[in-house]
Amino acid sequence: MGDNKSRQYDQLVTAIHAAVLEPSKWDGLLHRIADTVGASAAGFCLRNKQTGEPMRWNLYGLSEQAIRAYQDTYLATDPWLSIINRSQVGVWVAEHQYFDDSYVARSEFFQRYMLPNGMRHLIGARVFDDGRSEAVLTFQRGPDADVFAAAEAAFLERLSPHMELACRLSTEFARLSMQAAVARQALDRLAAPMWVADGDGQVIFANHAAEQGGMPCIVVRNGRVTAEGSGMAAKLSTLLQQATQQAAQSGALAFENAGGDRLTVLVAPLPADSPLVADGRRPLALLMAHNPAGNEEQPLDVLAALYGLSPAECRLAALILEGCTPTEAAARLTVQVSTVRTQLKSMFWKTGTHRQAELVKLLSGALLLKA
Repeated sequence: MGDNKSRQYDQLVTAIHAAVLEPSKWDGLLHRIADTVGASAAGFCLRNKQTGEPMRWNLYGLSEQAIRAYQDTYLATDPWLSIINRSQVGVWVAEHQYFDDSYVARSEFFQRYMLPNGMRHLIGARVFDDGRSEAVLTFQRGPDADVFAAAEAAFLERLSPHMELACRLSTEFARLSMQAAVARQALDRLAAPMWVADGDGQVIFANHAAEQGGMPCIVVRNGRVTAEGSGMAAKLSTLLQQATQQAAQSGALAFENAGGDRLTVLVAPLPADSPLVADGRRPLALLMAHNPAGNEEQPLDVLAALYGLSPAECRLAALILEGCTPTEAAARLTVQVSTVRTQLKSMFWKTGTHRQAELVKLLSGALLLKA
């Protein structure tokens, strides 16, 4: 590969990775790759593998009329897709290997769609497949251009691992973003103020109740959550550090307001893979305020929403907190012990714990919040 091609390759790799963080850059990315391989048009389609329904389109060099015609009419009869679908991920295939001039002359797809829209030569590949979704990337040239050569296919194959990683990260980010949006909506409906913060108190997320006034004695200054009074601030800082260290543990801080009511703040570890966490590189803590005199959600319901526990897992969690063994819990729930153990494994995974004792430690702080 010459110096110019090497520079182009490096620039494209950078652009591919940038598109992961900024989806709006995918159209520009297609344009740059197309220019590099001498294509006049390009198409990227991420689709549901089970239904075949497109999840996202990115197109370059095609008119709106051509795009609509393909999506509405010619997508279902595209002979090129059947070839791409049989190809291994990352293997680029050029159309002249399968479609000669005689085939093109009698093909309705080429005669009615490709040629009238200024396209004749194709090269494409499946660039991603995770079993649930897959992505197809194709480039086109006009009838007066040469076919895509082996050198261009080799260049695209060098880019394929980066495209696959970009697709994998993009789909994962989209999934996590959807989970986070659902979790945030659920927590915004709660009456109890809630914050997600790191060990230094830096607020990562606050629900609507926290943003609209929060709780007496708990304040956010310069983006950090703290408590009124130096003594309480020091205690809260210690709880945050305990909840975010390697051997994380939960705890609670109790206040009294001017009317003598007892106010409590639970500080509990939050797994780095929680839907609320966009940055999985640092441990975070959940702070949940509770006024026993108020009419608020029960702690287990709140933690269930946060960690995604099912109703059956919530019922099991309540029994575990009572001190029941799996056998005793199974008897009270009238299910098999194997069912309880399966639910426990699911709860371990969702909460980031590994043993029943760790799970109890994580949830036991919620008992302090009950009225």
